[in-house]
Amino acid sequence: MKLNRLTLAYFVGIIPLTLFGCGGDLGSSASQLHLIGTYKLSFGEPSGIAYNEAENVFWIVSGGDQKIYKTDSTGTILKTLNYTGEDLEGIALDTSTKSLWIVEERKRELVQIDLDGNVLRSEYIPLSGPLNSGLEGVAQDEQGTIFLLNEKEPGRFIELNSDLTIKTQREIYFAKDFSDMVYSPKESSFFILSDESSALYKWSKDKGVLQKFDLPLYKFEGIAVNAAADKFFLVNDETNELWIYSLK
Repeated sequence: MKLNRLTLAYFVGIIPLTLFGCGGDLGSSASQLHLIGTYKLSFGEPSGIAYNEAENVFWIVSGGDQKIYKTDSTGTILKTLNYTGEDLEGIALDTSTKSLWIVEERKRELVQIDLDGNVLRSEYIPLSGPLNSGLEGVAQDEQGTIFLLNEKEPGRFIELNSDLTIKTQREIYFAKDFSDMVYSPKESSFFILSDESSALYKWSKDKGVLQKFDLPLYKFEGIAVNAAADKFFLVNDETNELWIYSLK
């Protein structure tokens, strides 16, 4: 089944987009995601990705060897950071401090590292639930506020204070699980990825799910976005690939 869906995505090159109203009702299709290309990664189990538009480079987390790689736009490794994790998941770029925020799922930790991989700060996030259903995503808005995503049991969207304590948290239920997220300055929204639902959601803190993008496979574990160019960058934990889509 997975191979058939993947073949369809390659040949057709588009993924249908379903629109949701504020109340969650299905609407008519208005846009589509177009597959630009896929690139094989030379490391295993990519589980998070961050994008630097100024340099057109990525930082990609490997859940296999627990390393973080800086790559070019085709996934070719430019640098291996000297940080080694234990259960690495999400990653976000902090352009104001030229650093990266990463999450360690089982340890319930948010870690700030410099662009060489040296630890600048680490904070334990007190969350209940199974250790292997913990933190999966991290994002940061223009004001520097950090948001976290908990995978399931339950799914949670968490906003932190400036001292990295929990400000607010809410349970979310619109997908089977939640594998990563990224903040988009357009409409102050988030794009939230679900591995088990094979879908990408545009979501607002105030309005909930705004759009749903169906994806051709399971195991999409990381997402980054170039909001100005309407491009999405996804990594798949099973195929070990970088997928690039455009929204038109």
